[in-house]
Amino acid sequence: MPFLVFYFILFVVLIFQGTHVAGEIKTPLGTLPEEVGQNPVAAARWGILLITVGFFGAILGLLGFRAPGLAALRPAFMAVGLGVLALYGLWVIVLGRRPEFIGKPAAADDHGHGHH
Repeated sequence: MPFLVFYFILFVVLIFQGTHVAGEIKTPLGTLPEEVGQNPVAAARWGILLITVGFFGAILGLLGFRAPGLAALRPAFMAVGLGVLALYGLWVIVLGRRPEFIGKPAAADDHGHGHH
């Protein structure tokens, strides 16, 4: 029973996270500074992937109550869901950032030497 709880929580999280990342492109919530924004095309693709895997996992889990053959696929598909979530986390933290330095430079162009 605890497996099923974590199974359905995982796929609901994937659905919500996918809708968040896909929706962040059109209506940004401002949770991140602009300097570390994400590529909109890649974010949309991740959103679609997360939503798709989330719905597929939830449907597979629900149909598993009717068909024992599908219930046997739950552990394997939970591993797939965890793998997708781990890859998404890696992309969010490391791979998907594009730092852009804006504003005034910290050091002056003349490196502190006044030219007269």
